[in-house]
Amino acid sequence: MLAEVTTPLDEQKAALRRRMVMVRDLVDDRLVRSVELWRQVAELPEFHAATTVLAFCGMRTEPDTDPLFARLAAEGRRLLLPRVEGQALVVADSAGPMAASRFGVQEPQGPAVDPEEVGFVIVPGLAFTAAGARLGYGGGFYDRFLPTVAGVPNAGVCFSEQLLDELPTGPHDVRVDRVLHA
Repeated sequence: MLAEVTTPLDEQKAALRRRMVMVRDLVDDRLVRSVELWRQVAELPEFHAATTVLAFCGMRTEPDTDPLFARLAAEGRRLLLPRVEGQALVVADSAGPMAASRFGVQEPQGPAVDPEEVGFVIVPGLAFTAAGARLGYGGGFYDRFLPTVAGVPNAGVCFSEQLLDELPTGPHDVRVDRVLHA
């Protein structure tokens, strides 16, 4: 059995992930700031033009996505959510049954939806830079997914404490179009 090789970049990212989870865990007004995040998202012309939005189910101390989901429902927009299949993110409609993934995230269980139906993507992360660099949980799911919807506008969302001046990045790391924070 081959041992997994770690690089200094991998080690930097792993240490930063641990730190950013602790930073995010200290946010005590998560709901208020989440509502502010979704207000900012709603002001984007690209979001406003989209009838179908791919978001994520907030878990643990991530931004609370319930207010976003309520906004989308009130506006009559279609909410899509990702699920992990192997090493890929698959897009499915949120209206069907949900189940906890191996990561503890609620995922839709219905049939896959063609990514071409996505009009706007909201991207989670542990840390971002203003220029759109992103640090995720380390699975590379969004780095592999975002190129499949190239040309579809997207935004990374986080709390202000998660916005950093710079992040360790490699050639496979995909930037988001913009970053919103509250």
